[in-house]
Amino acid sequence: MGNEAIFHFLFLLSGIAMVAIRSFYQSKVLPEGLRTTAVGRSWRLIPGAIAAATTLVFGLAYIFLPGAFPWSYAHFPDWLRWIGAFMLLGGILLLAAAHHHLGTSFHSLVVQKSGQALVDTGPYRTVRHPIYTAFMLNYIGGGLLASSLVLTFIPGPLYALFVALRIAEEEGAMLEKFGQRYQDYVAMTGRFVPPLRMLARPTRK
Repeated sequence: MGNEAIFHFLFLLSGIAMVAIRSFYQSKVLPEGLRTTAVGRSWRLIPGAIAAATTLVFGLAYIFLPGAFPWSYAHFPDWLRWIGAFMLLGGILLLAAAHHHLGTSFHSLVVQKSGQALVDTGPYRTVRHPIYTAFMLNYIGGGLLASSLVLTFIPGPLYALFVALRIAEEEGAMLEKFGQRYQDYVAMTGRFVPPLRMLARPTRK
């Protein structure tokens, strides 16, 4: 099996993994509908939806129609494509861990729920929005792995725009729900990556 066949297989496997993770945890929150109040504006989802649609179209073409969209491919070196594979692996593991710890607090929209918990375990111990981080890793990593200019440079910025439109609304809803507890949590965590103070090694006395 040559490298290109391996890259195709890894891309397909990663896509299956991401769909399986999202579908499984989405199904777990469906019964929560009666306890959920949407407080966000759904139009803010549009850039994220376009990013997902672009990834779906060009991702499926990469796997099943290798001759389609020849203009969209580059000649990334294999070492860069392997970096993309490891970014995908990290993103998938982070996505699974974040969903596991978030549990039924997860929702695709900005919502408030009765009995909602402020999750601060797993990746949420140091990062407030690890799912967003995971998707950025997956979008960029998938583009590099596929050696696709479209997948590398279009879904990521669109998803970043979606996050930028949504983040203040989401954190505002959490602040309204949890008050000072959420303010304390914000002070101890980073939005998308752990704060530098958590990465620094403790000084020896």
